[in-house]
Amino acid sequence: MSNRQVSSPAVSWPSLLLRRNRLPLLKAYLHIWRSGLFDRKWYWQQYPDVQARRVDTLLHYLLRGASEGRKPNEIFEGRWYLETYPDVAAEGVNPLLHYVLSGAAEGRQPAEGFSVQEYLEQNPDVASSGMAPLLHYLKFGRGEGRSLGYNDDNVAWKPASRPVAPPPETWRELADRSRPSGEPPAVDVVIPVYRGFDDTLACIHSVLTAQNKTPHEVVVIDDGSPEPLLTARLGEIASLGLITLLRNDRNLGFVGTANKGMKLHTDRDVVLLNSDTVVYGDWLDRLVAHAVEDVGTVTPLSTNATICSYPATNRNNNQELEISFEEVDRICAEVNRGRSVEVPTGVGFCLYLKREMLDQTGYFDEEAFGRGYGEENDLCRRAAALEWRNIMAADVFVRHTGEVSFAASAKEAQRKGMRTLLRKHPDYMTLVKAHAERDPAAPLRRRVDARRFGLRYERNILFVSHTWGGGIERHIRDMSLMLEPSGVGVIVLRPRYPGGMVAAFGSPEAIRIPNLKKLDLQADMPEIVELMHLAGVFQIHVHSLAGWDDGIFNVLPALAAEACVPMDFTFHDFMAICPRINMVTPSGQFCGGPERKKCRDCLKEDEAFSEVDVDRWQNRFRDFMKGTRFRFAPSRDTANRVKPFLNGMAVDIRPHPEESMTRASTVAPFRDGDILRVAVPGAVGLHKGAEVLYRAAAHARLMKLPLEYVVVGYTNRDADFEKLGNVRITGLYTHEDLDEIFAREQCHLAMIPSVWPETYSYTLSELMAAGFPVAVFPFGAQYERLMETAPDLAIGLPMEGLTDPSAINRCLLESRDGIVAKKDRATVHFERKYTYASYYESTDV
Repeated sequence: MSNRQVSSPAVSWPSLLLRRNRLPLLKAYLHIWRSGLFDRKWYWQQYPDVQARRVDTLLHYLLRGASEGRKPNEIFEGRWYLETYPDVAAEGVNPLLHYVLSGAAEGRQPAEGFSVQEYLEQNPDVASSGMAPLLHYLKFGRGEGRSLGYNDDNVAWKPASRPVAPPPETWRELADRSRPSGEPPAVDVVIPVYRGFDDTLACIHSVLTAQNKTPHEVVVIDDGSPEPLLTARLGEIASLGLITLLRNDRNLGFVGTANKGMKLHTDRDVVLLNSDTVVYGDWLDRLVAHAVEDVGTVTPLSTNATICSYPATNRNNNQELEISFEEVDRICAEVNRGRSVEVPTGVGFCLYLKREMLDQTGYFDEEAFGRGYGEENDLCRRAAALEWRNIMAADVFVRHTGEVSFAASAKEAQRKGMRTLLRKHPDYMTLVKAHAERDPAAPLRRRVDARRFGLRYERNILFVSHTWGGGIERHIRDMSLMLEPSGVGVIVLRPRYPGGMVAAFGSPEAIRIPNLKKLDLQADMPEIVELMHLAGVFQIHVHSLAGWDDGIFNVLPALAAEACVPMDFTFHDFMAICPRINMVTPSGQFCGGPERKKCRDCLKEDEAFSEVDVDRWQNRFRDFMKGTRFRFAPSRDTANRVKPFLNGMAVDIRPHPEESMTRASTVAPFRDGDILRVAVPGAVGLHKGAEVLYRAAAHARLMKLPLEYVVVGYTNRDADFEKLGNVRITGLYTHEDLDEIFAREQCHLAMIPSVWPETYSYTLSELMAAGFPVAVFPFGAQYERLMETAPDLAIGLPMEGLTDPSAINRCLLESRDGIVAKKDRATVHFERKYTYASYYESTDV
């Protein structure tokens, strides 16, 4: 972009919109603006050149941004949308505008990694709200840590690197090493070529260097390539005797070229191999092993092969994984050796064709399909009519970058090919759709997913948790980091849907494993046990049973027994003794601890728990604990509260692992005459003291006290707090944002108004690391840890403050003298580290 363009004056979008012939643009602008799907702030921050031009961001997107492939928000992918839905591309309409006006209602996906249907299934509250799933995610779900749907592992989509042609000298070296097998070829590997220098040469090189026992001939057919360098290099390779090279006098297209290759040697089986593929290892031997009896065609798994795609079926998976595609192939060969499923059609990128079948079916129908698309599906359906089976070989994986060699006018050819195919086989789409719904290859893909876990770490712990995020989520991440040096990995099992038994496996390390997302813990237990063994799971550690069906209490011990692994449990809350989890009444008061009559009266007040029998509840948890090996509590306070209900079962104290947090103090020095500013960090809901805080702020306002509260985060009633005038709410934040927020807000002290005995409190860790004096009620881990780690920072809130706001405000204001006396207060430096052995194999630490 030139300097003149960068420094151009701001564009007046109203004047542009009101010019003649701008009515469609104005309508588009208003439709998108009203939809809420254009994120102005994100767009402005994402594209610095737009900042420099000082143009209205939405107008820029409509006039230029969309055509340049720019995204209107963090999720929506316009280019992918147009490539995936060629009918939309044919209309020439702005992709986001189409999605807003009709695409969303038609069930179209907004991006490669976002599934509308999955998002609604995972979040019934969104479905019942009627809010558009993508809009909900952008406004709320993202901040709440909700999954994207398809991309459940929240893995950033990073395209895999394109194949690169080997250096010229490679071919001579390869020819020098080559030794004829002496056996007549049994298979022709036919590679039609049109263009794509790097892809084509990488493909040929992979075939020539693969180690196979099956005697075969590599037949490359140049279909009039417009790339002189490619044509010349193919001639050089052929002159070395590495390939058989045929050249078409005129461009025949894929169908005619493939037929030419299939007819070359009528006594051999054929593999049709696209020039934009890469094969690995003994790929051909494994394909040949499947071509038995009535098998007519064999298709391997691939990155981009519709119903034969992996990791996700029916998707383009040319995404960088945590391992190479060659390693994926090795895993397939290991865990799926000899396994296959029948498919309604093979996929032409790599299609093994048995000669006996071709003798009966004939070749591709050139007259009907012209230059390509749909011809292999037609052949496979004709083969099926003659009682030949089409199968997918789950022990072979071939990379397919997709539509390189014969890409010209690909979309239009696809549409024409599909119309022709449906005229010849009206039931084709019904068969394919039924196959996709059954998805018989899912168990085979799951085996590969599970083994990928085991490839990263030979030993893995299966963590069981909920989907609510919060402190448990951070603890799981920290545990994963803690265990890594010991060579132990973490796999997380969560409920797929609220209150169900369908489970989703995931990883704190963001590994894309889409096939382990819908396993019924009861119905699929034998398969889950096998998957655990493939993944190297050697123990289970339960962090929460919240969000699961009640059957989880029986299923998890049975799963541990079937897998022959021990099971541990951590008390992150008090769900084992209190159905409301945190011993807080419906009115927001700490109950003081469970007592039978008090518990019954409390539960009757809460419609959600009015039918719960507290004795049965506690007995069920007690029985569950009998099946555990170790029971951990993050604090002595927590251990002391749960021990009386465990009939003598031991509880080991394990404060959470934490990395060193060192930061310069961002506490504002208090000076006479200052208004005392109190930071209240976190998601302040009922059990986190929202009512206590509201009453205190309302009292301070009423009494005109020199007090202001700053909620670093949000509350369950933001609007009510903001009306008070002496409460500021900063909104959602990340751990990395805190230094900046604390420095900006200039608070003198902090308060954790939790009305329940916290079991650990990461919020307290953040505050101590920043050097804040912290006010807490004298119970729970928040008080225990503060007094043990930084007693000079402790401000004990009086217990009467739970109900009397004046007591809280008086305590805070009286602490001003202490703050003044500690102007040069140092921050608290602490860290807590474990190894696998010190955490799981030692006594209390």
